[in-house]
Amino acid sequence: MTMLKYDVRDDRVLFADVEMTMGDGVPPGQEPEIIEIGVAELDLESLLVTRSQSYLVINEYTEITPDCTNLTGIAPRDIRSRGRPLAAVGPRIAKDFGSRSKQWFSWGPDRRAIDRDHLRKGVPATFSAAFVDMGLEFKHSLGQSRGIGLTKAMQLYGLERMGRIHSGEQDAIDTALLWAEMSRRRRAELLHLLHEYDAPVMQR
Repeated sequence: MTMLKYDVRDDRVLFADVEMTMGDGVPPGQEPEIIEIGVAELDLESLLVTRSQSYLVINEYTEITPDCTNLTGIAPRDIRSRGRPLAAVGPRIAKDFGSRSKQWFSWGPDRRAIDRDHLRKGVPATFSAAFVDMGLEFKHSLGQSRGIGLTKAMQLYGLERMGRIHSGEQDAIDTALLWAEMSRRRRAELLHLLHEYDAPVMQR
């Protein structure tokens, strides 16, 4: 059993988004299957996205339907030409991004799908245990009972979606851009107060 790491780096964080099979391609009683993992890395000092990547994952249990292709832009031929088994993709992400030693975020319960597919395919964990569902946190912070989509959340912060929606890589980038803007505003509001509290008390 792989022990997930919670002691993570303080200079970079990751954002992940998965795209999955859907609709008629999922047999009764089966769960959707990951066909893409998008990853974006954010530098915590500059709050800039430093790199990103899309990884296509070979589907083993469910089909990619035309509806799925229309939504994600991923066709069976893309998987045949560029896809790799999850057993190869996971270690590749870990090597490329150091994902087992960085905190990571997603907009929604993407970790549930990642954990499920890793378990049923016998693949060691790709990411660390330090995970935050930004969508859930955002909803609760506003006292809402219904979920708030990434597009709406970005609009609330004056941001626009970039590129194709339901692209794993682009959705990961957009989530990173939203987190960066939220962090930028929080720093402007609170960082000077933090420094004041940390300052030594003058002796009378």
